[in-house]
Amino acid sequence: MTYPNLLILDYLNTTKLAAPETQMKAESYVGTGYQRLLTFETDGGGFSLFGGGQADTFLSAYGLLQLSDMAHVYPVDPKVAERTAQWLLAQQEADGSWRSRDYRAGQGGLGMTAFVTWALADAGHAKDPAVAKALSYIRGQVGQASPPAAEADRDAYTLALVANALVAADPKGAATGPALDQLAALAQRSDQGAYWPGEDTMMGGYGKTGSVETTALAVHALLRGAHQAALAKDALAFIVQSKDPQGTWGSTQATIWSLKALLLSATAGDMRDAQATVQVALNGGAPQAIEITPENADVVRILTFEGEQVRRGANSVALTVAGQGSLMYQVTADYYLPWEAVPPQPEAPGLMSVELSYDRTMLAVDDLVTVSVLARLTREGTARMVVLDLGVPPGFSVQSDDLNALVERGTISRYDLTGRQIIVYMENMSSEAPLSFRYRLRARFPLRAKTQQSSAYDYYNPDQGTIEEPVLLTVTGG
Repeated sequence: MTYPNLLILDYLNTTKLAAPETQMKAESYVGTGYQRLLTFETDGGGFSLFGGGQADTFLSAYGLLQLSDMAHVYPVDPKVAERTAQWLLAQQEADGSWRSRDYRAGQGGLGMTAFVTWALADAGHAKDPAVAKALSYIRGQVGQASPPAAEADRDAYTLALVANALVAADPKGAATGPALDQLAALAQRSDQGAYWPGEDTMMGGYGKTGSVETTALAVHALLRGAHQAALAKDALAFIVQSKDPQGTWGSTQATIWSLKALLLSATAGDMRDAQATVQVALNGGAPQAIEITPENADVVRILTFEGEQVRRGANSVALTVAGQGSLMYQVTADYYLPWEAVPPQPEAPGLMSVELSYDRTMLAVDDLVTVSVLARLTREGTARMVVLDLGVPPGFSVQSDDLNALVERGTISRYDLTGRQIIVYMENMSSEAPLSFRYRLRARFPLRAKTQQSSAYDYYNPDQGTIEEPVLLTVTGG
């Protein structure tokens, strides 16, 4: 999540809303993420999915774009970015295009070429002869009227990448305005605003996630190209209304592109001009008031209703707004249920299912408990990247040697440890080959506690997953 963190920090700095303590924390997160990003660089330059091995074109361009954005808020070693740029330049095809073995390349490589061109331009290589050659390839592909390029022109996702490449590398070029017009013509309307549908994005997004990715990329291009301002505003409304209760946009990619679009809207003169009072009332009770000013418009407000104000079953929430200016907002609500009160869910409602079992639930301090994991796809096909978020019970430590052995055998691709979870990554998981493995935990303290919840999901479409119910563990003093 380094990329979203650095974009948020950039936004706070741009809008002058960063409190010192918030800035210090954000810079700490970005610094840690920067060091972690470096572990994915390959020996010959460029980035790979798990570090080492062969670099990938898309991931290297993505890493270069991230380094360029990071340099706005954090001291980045320019040699890293330059190595990445030179590796990308060395991968260019004779016709000026770039292609990738592992990720969607668009029609005839157009999407991949546009993405790499955008990254190189933002890294300071807009005047490089190789970028000029790439622009010639892009213009030729978009300008053709016969297949396959004509099909690419109707692909909103690919055209959004093309538009971003042109406004980054050739903002005054003859092809840039028409490309933005073509992109605008593909916009669709809903009750949430304007949007561009997207399927099978470079990071595997589809459905609502793919549409958010594509819409954010389109808005970014329109804003950067100072084109179709009214349409961009309507599309920003769609992006804001698509945000989930956690403040993100489902997948990491959708979140990154949405934040980039919102950051650009802030620098272009956004809608933070509201002076308003918002009153929120529950079930007809006394309202709680929130004062909105240009200085605090981006602050998240949390209102708590409890006691007799809350009813069993349906509750009515009323909002009234008085004031002036325009204001984008989102309202979310959280509530909690004990597991035994959770309504039963259909079997395997998402793309993934995961089952955890413990070889014992009663043990003493310093004992080991073996956890067996079984994850599977519930639909036929292959998931490009599966993530297992395995909760670590409080008071237990993970035997990392077990996980290291799984990586060495190729059972899993990579894992990360945090204080409360094991995050396991698996590439190209097939529905015909469920993932099964074991690891051990050591009890450190006497306690009686439930395990953290565990989940499995498609990294690029995290709503396609499932959650495993916690298990009660008891540890005695030995």
